[in-house]
Order: sequence, then C-alpha cells, then structure tokens
Amino acid sequence: MFGDQDVAVVTGIGPGMGRSIALGFARRGVDLVLAARRPALLDSVADEVRALGGDPLVVRTDISDRDSCHALIDATVERFGRIDHLVQNAHHEGDWRPVAEPDVDSWRAIFDINLYGALYLVEAAVPKMRDAGGGSIVLVNSGAVLSNPAKLGAYTASKAALAGAARTLAVEVGEWGIRVNGVFLGGVAGDNILHAAEAQGAALGITAEEWIAQRNASLPLRHMPTPDECAGTVLFLCSDLAAAVTGQHISVNGGQWTT
Repeated sequence: MFGDQDVAVVTGIGPGMGRSIALGFARRGVDLVLAARRPALLDSVADEVRALGGDPLVVRTDISDRDSCHALIDATVERFGRIDHLVQNAHHEGDWRPVAEPDVDSWRAIFDINLYGALYLVEAAVPKMRDAGGGSIVLVNSGAVLSNPAKLGAYTASKAALAGAARTLAVEVGEWGIRVNGVFLGGVAGDNILHAAEAQGAALGITAEEWIAQRNASLPLRHMPTPDECAGTVLFLCSDLAAAVTGQHISVNGGQWTT
C-alpha cells in the first residue's frame, strides 16, 4: 500500500480522527510528522506511535498561520528529506449561529482554519511533492456540505469552499503525479459528536444520548462510524490502491446518505 520510506504529515492530531489516521499510517510503516496546536495531544499520540516502532517528528502548528504551516513542511523535509502524503484534518467546528444572524469575525476565524489553513499547507507542500515526482493530499471534509444542517452555515460554507478548491487543485497538480482527494464525514463516534448531539437533541427535546441512539438506528449500518473506520478511507486514498483516484470526495457516514 505504501513505499518503504513514505512520509506522511497529519494535522489536527487529537483523540479522534487525527489520532486514528496517524496510528493507521504508523502500523503500515510510514514515517510520521504530527501537527497540532496542543502539545499534550501531540505528545500522547507520539508516544503511541513510538510504541508501534515509529519515531515521529512532532511540530506544534497553528494552521491558521501561514508561517507556521510553511515551517511544518520545511521541518518535515529537513528531517525526512521528503513528503509523500499530506492529510489536513484540523478543523473549526463552527459557531452554531443562524446564517441570518452572522458574526462576521467568527466566520473569518472559521475560514482561517477550514479553508485558508489548508491552502497554506498546500502552498508549502506541493512544490516539495512536485520536485520529488508526486504525492497524495487528502483534505478531510464534512457531509455538512451535502446536508446543510441548521446553525452551521459558516462551517458548511468553509467546507464547501474547501471541496471546490480540492477539485480544482487536483486538476492543476495531476501532471506532477500529485493526487488530491477528500472525505465527506458524517457523524463520527466519540467526543467530537457530543456538541452536535447536545444541540440537535435540545432542539428536539431529547438528551444527547437519545439523539445519538436515534441517529444510529437511522443509519443503514445501524452504527455511527468510529474514527478508525473513517481513517481507513483516508489511508486508502493515500495508498497505491487509489493510484487512479483524484479530484474525488468519498462519503464516509455509515450510509447516512447515498450517492
């Protein structure tokens, strides 16, 4: 699936998707660069990677800052000499405000992370991949782009812009052997779903636990995907198994919606 000396950069390292993606790479022998803002989360996942035999590079990174993103990619090449895979997983969950009552500063902060942060990383990584003869980029996205949930207008707009940028980028960099794809995540089991469950449950007059149970029962597979299950699709898109796949977004949602 991966080369003997492949190097992957994973942003948004934390207890959910970032951790699962990183450990999935580590189990397959890929050298890792772990990036996030919070040192405690970085150190925890780094220890798990080491337990699997890896020796990760840990870089505290604020992806809303252009210089920080470039420093991350520069540190990757300095340590490993290359970058083969970039997975942009960091995200801002939105402000939970109606579109007709916008806080424009909040919208800017959301776009800074969900769109512009990805662009900064791409800007830094693509020349390195081009010079090395190719690579893969996965920009983790959201099914909100398709389902348009209430009070997530800023988040949805930022992710829709990201999806459009990913498709165009795939067309632009394909000639250099660089593939660009995304995943439209639905609900992912774990801490990250709790805020949505609390908000949606309150609107329906039920608890977060009851909302999650109803969501699970409504899915064709009858359960919300775990971070490990969702990470599997990201790993596939980075691997040689997806050598002919670019400019695509795969929905990973337990069948919540079908296309």
